[in-house]
Amino acid sequence: MLVVDDTPANRQVLVEHLDLFEIDSLTAEDGERALSLLQHESPDLILLDVVMPNMNGFDVCRRLKESPATRDIPVIFMTSLTETADKITGFRVGGVDYVTKPIQHEELLARVTTHLSLRALQRALQAANSDLERRVAERTAELERLNEELLATNRAHGRFVPTEMLGLLGRDRAVDVALGDHVQVEMTVLFSDLRGFAALAEGMTPGEAFAFINAYLGRLSPIVRRHGGFIDKYIGDAIMALFPGKAEDAVRAAVAMQQAVRQFSEERRSMGLPSISMGIGIHTGSVMLGTIGEAERMEATVISDTVNQASRLERLAVRYGVAIVASEQTMAALHGRDGHGHRFLDRVRLKGKREPVSVFEVFDGDPPETIERKRKTRALFEQALSDYYARRFAEANLGIAHVLLYNPADRAVQVYQQRIAHLMANGAPAGWTGVEVLTEK
Repeated sequence: MLVVDDTPANRQVLVEHLDLFEIDSLTAEDGERALSLLQHESPDLILLDVVMPNMNGFDVCRRLKESPATRDIPVIFMTSLTETADKITGFRVGGVDYVTKPIQHEELLARVTTHLSLRALQRALQAANSDLERRVAERTAELERLNEELLATNRAHGRFVPTEMLGLLGRDRAVDVALGDHVQVEMTVLFSDLRGFAALAEGMTPGEAFAFINAYLGRLSPIVRRHGGFIDKYIGDAIMALFPGKAEDAVRAAVAMQQAVRQFSEERRSMGLPSISMGIGIHTGSVMLGTIGEAERMEATVISDTVNQASRLERLAVRYGVAIVASEQTMAALHGRDGHGHRFLDRVRLKGKREPVSVFEVFDGDPPETIERKRKTRALFEQALSDYYARRFAEANLGIAHVLLYNPADRAVQVYQQRIAHLMANGAPAGWTGVEVLTEK
């Protein structure tokens, strides 16, 4: 402990008395010397005289309590001052006890041993707190590390099992998914396919083919996510995407995907590489989403007629030379159908189906000049189709001819020109309704 008193005799008596009880002590003759000693010493207790030259004990105590290094050292004031106000001042500046001069050594010893014991308990508590803080910090760091690992694992699982699909199945993690988990929901299915990839890949090495496919998919997949959808699977260069929200999301995504592929194609042409194009089919309906497979190998997917129809509509886009084909159900689900550039395309009976369905082209993703031509000829084209279904082939042929005058490259119009020419030359067979029957899947 540290004894601070400006009277040498007092210091000597106190030190000798403390020695009798094996209490080690340091001494200082004034406040400045005490503060200097405390820069490199850390006593368990300070006996501090109040009345000293230059700096009184109260001021010394204030300085001690201002420093983080000394604020916790208990201070017992020694003074002949007996006024209550002086004692209150001592406690206010941070003192823990007070002894009056002349000092009764038995009383002093009792107070010193009490406060040394309290100081020892305080140090033990501080050490325990420090150890606890260290262990908490270590545990927190470990938990943060484990959490990062868990997030990384979930992100890795999310590359194979979309988090959106987990949510629909009512699961938080891929490891929680069980074989046979399923749910039936209404959603819009989008199929996209790169045209002529097999021929394109013939001139590539395997490494070049994978690099190209990944570059292609890397441009389209983020578009799906930005529009509220998620990728169910990649089938080579094909994408199967699901949109649990509005059908509008899928249509907007399809338009953005078509525009992105056209930009990619222009970049390739500028480098002397072959151009590329794509087709998209969109259908809205009920799907069964769940896990299939067996205990050692399973995957999450959707199975339903909605999926099959979306796939067949994508293939139908090739027949009409268009980029995006949407079903009647998808168009009906749009909140603002007129907000999209679209036109009626055909009535078809898909393979395996009894009832025909109406299909539409969405042409918002076409080049601006093509959009303008299709908008201006839409009414004329659809009137020609109305005449076609009503067996007024001459009127239909005239309308189609007018459309081709304005838009001669319109493949869908060319398809109808060929059909009408055949019917006018050979006549319509018995039971003809104009519904196109598709025999391929």
